[in-house]
Amino acid sequence: MARGFYHWFSRRRLTRFGAARRRRIERSRLALLHRHVAPPGDFLEVGPGDGSLAAAAVTAGWRYRGVEASPELAARLRARQLSVTEAWAPPLPAADDSCDVVYADQVLEHMSGIDAAREFVAESMRALRPGGVSLLVVPDYLKERAFFWDVDYTHNFVTTERRVRQLLHDGGFHVEAMVRSIGAATGPARDGLAAGALLMSLPGIDAVSRYTHTEELVFRIRKNLFETLAFVARKPGH
Repeated sequence: MARGFYHWFSRRRLTRFGAARRRRIERSRLALLHRHVAPPGDFLEVGPGDGSLAAAAVTAGWRYRGVEASPELAARLRARQLSVTEAWAPPLPAADDSCDVVYADQVLEHMSGIDAAREFVAESMRALRPGGVSLLVVPDYLKERAFFWDVDYTHNFVTTERRVRQLLHDGGFHVEAMVRSIGAATGPARDGLAAGALLMSLPGIDAVSRYTHTEELVFRIRKNLFETLAFVARKPGH
């Protein structure tokens, strides 16, 4: 099954605007992480995608390793001299107490259900050294509602702030920070974009887009206004 996994994502190409936007998001994610843990150290990313975060992490001084389920993406990342294990997660292909950071950007919502989500958190706890940090980024289902399901057919596990906080707490983590963002925008800038996102959810928008053949445009706008929650959670210890 892995050979056919996620071709839609692995074969798409970002526009120049999309690539620049992705770099801004990755910089904001790393800046959030670095407020809680600093390189050097061992950095494990689950679901590295096209590797834009990987390059930034290596530049920042982390000893980087990725875990990627897509054979196409794993091969592409290895061609860039990145250390990548082709595997499904959970479990995590990492020894006990071997990582300072476990980073997973929009991975948890792809878990098959609560048992897999709990195993993912438990595996992150196992792989981290005492005092290590897990950075989890997930969609906010309470904002996205139906678009949570429509944006990606592999979404399974519903993620909200309360649910993920409970999941991390029960997994033994201490949540040190949670940041809402749309793209790289947080705070008032994020609030303004969220207000704009409401307009794209008005009744009739989908019907109009079908008649005007602008379904793909509407999808792209909604995707760019997709809201995420970034959790910084620490494993107890020094």
